Amino acid sequence: MAAISGISDELYESARIDGANRLQQIFYITFPLLRPTLVILTLLAVGRIFYGDFGMIYGIVGENSLLYPTTDVIDTFTFRALRGLGDFGMASSVALYQSVMGLLTILLFNGLVKKYDPDSRLF
Repeated sequence: MAAISGISDELYESARIDGANRLQQIFYITFPLLRPTLVILTLLAVGRIFYGDFGMIYGIVGENSLLYPTTDVIDTFTFRALRGLGDFGMASSVALYQSVMGLLTILLFNGLVKKYDPDSRLF
């Protein structure tokens, strides 16, 4: 809503003067001006694709080892490796791998955006 309210009313007014109906205003003014915002929000969401909801999963599963094979995510595995095993090296390497994969995903998606719409890229 904030991105839509940031669009100038003068654009819609000039479109109405030119004879555009509401649907044409949406397709030719609103959608094109929302594209950069949607691309950036999608880019930031793609970077979080390797993260699970630690609070929810750990709150439900807790220390029940029978549920680990079906409910384990990288975050709970890292927490268990650090807390239960005390293996700082493995826990930090798994967390680093998770972060690097998120970064690579962001870079790949940004490269695709740069190829198709250079004005909407993040960097």
